[in-house]
Amino acid sequence: MTNKISKRKIALSELPSGEKLSLKVIEVDGSFEGPHCYIQASVHGAEHQGNAVIYRLLEYLENNPIIGKITILPMANPQAINTKIGTYTFGRFNPNTGDNWNRLYFDFTKSSTEVVEFAKSHLQSDEKDICKEYKKLLKELILSQKAKHIEYGPNTNGLVNLTLQELATDSDYVLDLHTGPKATRYLYVPEYLEQRSDDLHFPFRLIIPNEFGSAMDEATFMPWVNLQSTFKELGRDFHIPFESYTVELGSEEIIDLEEASHDLLYILNYLHHRGIIEEAPELPRESEKLKCKLSDYKTYYAPRGALYHYNISPGSKFKKGDILATGINFENLFRDEPVKFEVKALADGILINHYPSSSVPSGAELLQVMQEYYS
Repeated sequence: MTNKISKRKIALSELPSGEKLSLKVIEVDGSFEGPHCYIQASVHGAEHQGNAVIYRLLEYLENNPIIGKITILPMANPQAINTKIGTYTFGRFNPNTGDNWNRLYFDFTKSSTEVVEFAKSHLQSDEKDICKEYKKLLKELILSQKAKHIEYGPNTNGLVNLTLQELATDSDYVLDLHTGPKATRYLYVPEYLEQRSDDLHFPFRLIIPNEFGSAMDEATFMPWVNLQSTFKELGRDFHIPFESYTVELGSEEIIDLEEASHDLLYILNYLHHRGIIEEAPELPRESEKLKCKLSDYKTYYAPRGALYHYNISPGSKFKKGDILATGINFENLFRDEPVKFEVKALADGILINHYPSSSVPSGAELLQVMQEYYS
């Protein structure tokens, strides 16, 4: 048995020269019905490693049958990927508006009368029917929002996000592949999925509230959280079957195909535990899985504009008082002060991210760390 792999494009916007920017949609269907996983990469245009993982996944899917369906979108934000300044990709923000591309998704189920009416009409339905019919409602709500968004023309600030939300609506599981600036591998995990996230096997997890913050993971899991809350108010318990994660795959501006093969093993392990692939991958030796609440994910801001040397690598543990970064500022020569200064840890932690350059202005996000972590 082999998978059926189909490809299509969805036009998004047109350049002044007439060329069109399009989403590339790859749909992989197994021979038997089953779960549906949606995977996208590079909503932030400089975050490339997810595309390398998708390449490795497509290689795997050519020879390994699946159960159900996988929808794959490499390079899911062509405008962001194609926005270059010199040799660097200006991919995190819309260059026309300054908005973060991953903060432009829509929340259309909070306090929604449609969701309340849906829950009332399905109080006695089984969960399988609820999931099937709720996905139909979500698709209708997205299409309604999309119609409003383009009523006076295709407003690109949010159009790609609505289109991605629409494509993900039919799925049971969503993996949004990102990277940090200079980072280790880690996950953003909603509170209700803290235990289930172990199947993704990545070593570090940030546990985020079950709240909407305009990112893709929240835009896809919050409709289900809101449905659960509505059912609870009506006196019914409802288990959320849907899962959505942001998967951070190291550092921006590069791909590493060898690392992509390792990253893929973790994703295949997840797909195996969700019943989409039959054969369990052979994983690296079990590593410690460490978590922290988002409130304990702390940012050290650059105290001075300077050139910074980073004393520890992303993924490394440190103790209170350790030197995390060393700065040099030649302006200090003219103040009869030491050119070199140090940024020391205020508490024990793990370095997750640091600024992608050594040239850092004061007030920039210099380091991001997990504190009060647990296993």
